[in-house]
Amino acid sequence: MQHVPAQTADSQDGPGGRRPVSRSVRLFTDGLLDPDALGDERTAAVLLSAAERATERLRPGDLLHAVLDSRDLALLPAIEGALAEGAAPHHLLETLAVYAPAGNGYAFDGAREHVAPELAAAFEEFERRCERDGVGAQTRLELLLACVLDTPSADEREFLAPLLDLDRAAEALRRQVGVQAAEPPELYDDASGRLRSEEFTEDAWAVLELAARRAAELGYDRLLPPHCLLALLAETEGPAERVFRLQLPLQVGLVKALETITQAFRITERGDTAAPRLDRDGIGESLRDVLHAARTTAARWDAERTDTPHLLAALLDSPPQRLAAALAAEPLRLDIKRLRESVRDVLSESRSAAPREVPFRLPAFLPPSEDLTWLARTGAVGPAAHLDGYFEPLCRALHRSENNHVLITGLPGIGTTTLLRELARRAAAGEIPFLRRKRFLRVDCKDVAAEDSGDQLTALIGQVAGRTDLVVCVDGLGPLLRGRHGTDHLLELRRALKERSIHLIGVLAGHDYEDLVAADHVLQELTSRIDMAEPERDAARDMVRLAADALEKEFTGIRVEHHAVARAVVLAGDFVRHQRLPLSAVKVLRRACEDLDYARRQLGDERSAVTLSEVADVVAELSGMPREQIAGTGGERVDYATALRAEVVGQERAVRVVADELRRIKAGLAAVSSGPASVLLFAGLTGVGKTELAKRIAGLYSASKRLQTYPMENYTEPHSVSGILGSPPGYVGHERGGRLINELNSDPYCVFLLDEAEKAHPEVLRPFLNLFDEGWITDQRGVKAHGDRAIFILTTNAGHEIISRLGEDSSDEEISVAVRKKLAAERSRDGTPVFTPEFLARIRRVIVFRPLDGEAMTAIGRKVLDRQRAFWREKREKELIVPEELVRHAGDLGHGLNSDAGGREGGRIMAKVLSDLVENPVLAAAEERPEEFQACDRIAVEFAPPPRSSARDELFSVPGAAAAASRTRVRFLPPEEPADSGELSSGEGGLTTSGDSGKGEARDEPGPTG
Repeated sequence: MQHVPAQTADSQDGPGGRRPVSRSVRLFTDGLLDPDALGDERTAAVLLSAAERATERLRPGDLLHAVLDSRDLALLPAIEGALAEGAAPHHLLETLAVYAPAGNGYAFDGAREHVAPELAAAFEEFERRCERDGVGAQTRLELLLACVLDTPSADEREFLAPLLDLDRAAEALRRQVGVQAAEPPELYDDASGRLRSEEFTEDAWAVLELAARRAAELGYDRLLPPHCLLALLAETEGPAERVFRLQLPLQVGLVKALETITQAFRITERGDTAAPRLDRDGIGESLRDVLHAARTTAARWDAERTDTPHLLAALLDSPPQRLAAALAAEPLRLDIKRLRESVRDVLSESRSAAPREVPFRLPAFLPPSEDLTWLARTGAVGPAAHLDGYFEPLCRALHRSENNHVLITGLPGIGTTTLLRELARRAAAGEIPFLRRKRFLRVDCKDVAAEDSGDQLTALIGQVAGRTDLVVCVDGLGPLLRGRHGTDHLLELRRALKERSIHLIGVLAGHDYEDLVAADHVLQELTSRIDMAEPERDAARDMVRLAADALEKEFTGIRVEHHAVARAVVLAGDFVRHQRLPLSAVKVLRRACEDLDYARRQLGDERSAVTLSEVADVVAELSGMPREQIAGTGGERVDYATALRAEVVGQERAVRVVADELRRIKAGLAAVSSGPASVLLFAGLTGVGKTELAKRIAGLYSASKRLQTYPMENYTEPHSVSGILGSPPGYVGHERGGRLINELNSDPYCVFLLDEAEKAHPEVLRPFLNLFDEGWITDQRGVKAHGDRAIFILTTNAGHEIISRLGEDSSDEEISVAVRKKLAAERSRDGTPVFTPEFLARIRRVIVFRPLDGEAMTAIGRKVLDRQRAFWREKREKELIVPEELVRHAGDLGHGLNSDAGGREGGRIMAKVLSDLVENPVLAAAEERPEEFQACDRIAVEFAPPPRSSARDELFSVPGAAAAASRTRVRFLPPEEPADSGELSSGEGGLTTSGDSGKGEARDEPGPTG
């Protein structure tokens, strides 16, 4: 063997510590092994050690033993990664000592012919690859060992196989060669100059941030290796703490060590220097080299990102001279070589353990957030293949080198959040290579108040600035950008995007995009828009099925049938109209699972599956529609005419027409047209039952059972349309939206009453034109509401003189035509038509309410007395008894008074009449005889009707009032007084009198009629 040092073309380091391409690499000189010809001390030392151990022949096992015995930290990662479970490098040494024993010291003479054939082949392959690939001196030993492990002898493979996977070890060594030969990953972001945080784990990045603060405390404006070491030592139970505790003297603890290193590098006592930024300007060259070395160490140990052990290993591998001196000096007395060996053990342990996944968290004062990447890596995000169509434009936008921000627009509930989760899942799984190291953080800003939005946006940008690995997904970007009194924060967002302080994916509604972004051309250039539409039902079904699978895991023992999923999509789309698919269907299934879980746990129900029945129950509860109608089973037939007639009297024709409309809607025939379920116009005098009938319709049809009333006399100005559609952008209340849209979305089966519609300004009725035609309407925010299941009722007094003139001799059709003509002639104050021909054409039916006759007034009087009797019974615990003669007399009086007033009084007059005939006399008698009133449990009102011709004169003239009062008597009947056949009584369902009303012990006293 020759030992003359040889100088090759690549024996000197090139720029950055790399070797130029080798022109010639030879292991043998004149037929003898010449280790020094390689120009690499590591390889030469291993070859000499192998030659010393060899017998007369140099074997592959000799070279492997020499490598293991050298404890080369660069080689051990590849070897340890291929060891069998429980095996260690010293086990390999022991095995080689038995099966490939050493010779008697330099028995090998170095001749080529005395090299084992397998090792000779490995040497030839090594020389060939060095020349072909230009392998530098730094990694020649790795390449040489890989070639040796590729060609072991049969015996060596047999005894090494139980301990070491030779092929795996060789492959790992070749990867190390490739890592060293490849250009190192760029540490800094090209555009911003910031350190690329995606190259580091969360723990390592936290150490670097702490190191920047330590540098500032010590008075430095740049980050250096000592500051990084101080931050590593401050990490609780971190690798630096473990390694240093093994060597620190007993009298010197970790705290004392930190103080010693701190004082050794302090240059000021004030510590008021601003922390250096983690960028090209803030990181010193010496620490930059450490970071490069740490990245190389991470690659050797098959780590995707640099972690704290890799930082520590790089620091100790080539510490600055001043730092090395501080560690070796008193009182620390640390042996850096031993520290390196301890770090190697830590690296070996960390390699076998799964990397620690830590979610990124925002401070509590910011909006709630979730780390989507962490959720994806921990298996909390399922696949969503139905969104494939959005990924090509989304990934293309995110891949841009500049202006790679995205705005996703769409209505709530259509899957925008699911798209963000799927993006994070695919990136974490490596399906999108350029996003593999990105971390997606979703921030829920939908509930940020306008007065807080500016501070929240500033704080959010400040928290994520400098993190090049973060993609911030702001769900609810619109509220975050809207300030008080119509202001916005677009300028601050634009500045942050230009400076690359934040990588943004914003989710906002379409109307927010149009209001905020559409007019800002700079922001449009900085971002790319992806508009999401509500999925078709087939796609929604796939999405809901995935959600159903998650619900089955959440509710143990409950499964969701496939038919139930399909039915939930159909029913939610048809009946839960204020929400969008697929969210509406998912909510239906969740409610069904919750209800079934309650029944199983609390009621002992044995059902275990969500079926069509449970889905129909939930949709009926959410929509207010009868279950039978939703399930399609028909259900009990409702007699609408009888139900309406119970509340509205004297309008038999109107009741019959409305009952026919409700039957048509229930049968589903209203869905044939594109407008609302029905648009009705109630025409007639005041007080004839129009509003009462509308209330009864709401009670039978609406889920809320309430009539939404719009007094159109309050909408006489053009700007008053804001009371329906909401305030325009920039005005107070804009974020609340329009009342009509909100009520439609809250209850799609609502009944709306536009009272006295002829008093509204034409601009106020204009939005209803499209609503009555297409069945939908949008407010000033752009929020859309469907009115195709609502009933709209307009009332008008405009044609009352026509109704009075045509009278009973004309049909409802004739009166309807006349009323339409009258409405078409109505003009607003500026002379424009209130009702355009297009608007009138969208009214399905004009229902005529005729003047009330005497029988109708009597029936209304009975309803008024029913309410009075209920009051006395519930509030005073006394029974009010009124004779039928008084009721008929009151009806005659009411009809006459209404006729005298030209029909303008209506049924309301009956409350006044009965107040004078019943309530006032009872109150007067109670004041005169308080003891009897307190003791009684029945109040009997006796009445002797006057001649019919003078009834109204007697009641409503001063002399006549006394005469009418003389015919009203009030008796207080105590509980002990038995009722006889001659007493007045109040029979169930009506008011009656039987026999003589003058018997009884109570005194008869006149009562004033008022």
